[in-house]
Amino acid sequence: MLKRIINKWMARVTAIVIIAVAGISCDKEPVGPTGPDPFITPAPGTYISIKDFRALYPGSGDFTIPAGTKKLYGVVISNNANEAAGNYRIQDDSGSGLYLYTVVGSPVYPVGTVLEVDAAGAGVFTLWNGDLELKSVPQAKVVSKSGTFAVVPREATIAEIITNKNTWASSLIKIKNITSIVQASSNSTGVTYNVTDATGTLSMFVRTVSGITVNTSATAITGYVSIYNTATQIGIRSAADLQ
Repeated sequence: MLKRIINKWMARVTAIVIIAVAGISCDKEPVGPTGPDPFITPAPGTYISIKDFRALYPGSGDFTIPAGTKKLYGVVISNNANEAAGNYRIQDDSGSGLYLYTVVGSPVYPVGTVLEVDAAGAGVFTLWNGDLELKSVPQAKVVSKSGTFAVVPREATIAEIITNKNTWASSLIKIKNITSIVQASSNSTGVTYNVTDATGTLSMFVRTVSGITVNTSATAITGYVSIYNTATQIGIRSAADLQ
């Protein structure tokens, strides 16, 4: 009889513990990553790399992307508020970047958005103020994909960036050991700064509407390479790009 009473008591205690633990577990937030899901890298050969896509351009004039060209993908590395309307810089894991000018009415794509671009038979390569640009891709042919991925900036001196501007255009770079950041000019759109290290000087244009505060005491900058006529520039996404 005593053994039966003890067994019933133990069963009740066990049930109470299980219910209590379950209640505590339900009150907790789920454990897991809090950032965006990673972009699933496509199988090799599914897309054309941006590096190979850029190589399609013959070097001058307007060039329509041939029918049958594979789609490309890239992650947005520019802040739309610090670019002219519809302009985006995207980069893939080949290390190359692309200057994409979307058609009027297209969505706004935030930094970190992965875009799939099908330019075959419709997209046009052109040199816009010396910077290789892809334009005229129909809105329906630019598709946001789920997830995102990080791009590691290429570390380089200003002299190296100027030398490689046509290859590195629209890709992320990081300049260390900056000796000065000085305002050079301003207009109704924004302010141009001269960024200097021991090897040379390039321009940085910051649009007023971007709301970016420029720390002129910074000694390192992360941003993307752009070209304006004969000038090599660096574009930034936020004040955090200035360290």
